[in-house]
Amino acid sequence: MNFNNTESEYKETYDHANSDYPLAVYFVDPDENFLSTVRWHWHEEIEIDIIREGHAIYNLGDEEVVVRTSDAIFIKSNVFHSIKSMGPGCKIISLIFSPSLLFPDSSTYTKSTYLDPINSSNEKYMIFGHHDRIGKALISYLNDVLDYNLTRIFGYELLTKSSLSLLWYTLIKEMPRTTVPVHKNELRELKSTSSDEERIKDALTFISENYFDPITLEEIADSIHISKSECCRLFKRSIGMSPFEYLKRYRILKACEIMLKKKRDDESISDLASNVGFNNASYFNKVFREYMSCTPSEFKKQSKTERRDKLSPFGMSFTHI
Repeated sequence: MNFNNTESEYKETYDHANSDYPLAVYFVDPDENFLSTVRWHWHEEIEIDIIREGHAIYNLGDEEVVVRTSDAIFIKSNVFHSIKSMGPGCKIISLIFSPSLLFPDSSTYTKSTYLDPINSSNEKYMIFGHHDRIGKALISYLNDVLDYNLTRIFGYELLTKSSLSLLWYTLIKEMPRTTVPVHKNELRELKSTSSDEERIKDALTFISENYFDPITLEEIADSIHISKSECCRLFKRSIGMSPFEYLKRYRILKACEIMLKKKRDDESISDLASNVGFNNASYFNKVFREYMSCTPSEFKKQSKTERRDKLSPFGMSFTHI
């Protein structure tokens, strides 16, 4: 797993060990991330998460949902999302796989019959409740997949495909079989949602490429060709915060990243502040304390004694199984 910096820091790419078997399982602990959050990202693979302990808050575009202990969530390809621990002790097991595992040929009858209906549905995600009849069946198949890939017994790839196929069959069987006409106002809303997602991705990419310079609201808005007021509404609709709130968080994340990577303690706090876009060291200290509950100097000292992965500010610190 790595970030694809050539396209966007927020697009996640996965280096699967075997191209014929594009599937991986990860342990996810949101509390080990910056602000206990797996930050905004998307990927072409499908993601199915099961909450092993605690509860998790998933933000998916402009929607926020809580997924509780023992429940699971199915997230479609290319859906912009973030994950936050709902209180301490949240533990997640995440299954990431390419649709090509089940549908290797993009022009087959099986793809058009069984994959396209899910891809073309309006829903970005589905939640499986462990008390529901269908949820129980889906989670059972999911647990089988996880067990096969943890134990890796002989033939686990075939067993995985079998259980995934049963999971997929259950999903597609439970989808409404009738086509409901889409009214013009609903179509406009769908197009607007899609446009929002593309714009917010582009805006966050602009911030990631320019955070170390002074950035104005007008520049962020201009980067996606909308007005300043619409830019503020877009950020609020899409990620629940203003452009400058996001920019502050991102700059603090980058400051943590720099301190964790530095082997020598020879950079002043003033220089660090300047390097991540703050032109005032005292304001940088104030904002840093607001997010990290300590000063930059205290964080530096802590980073020398604590486990690096525990302090990691990176959004996707998965432990790969």
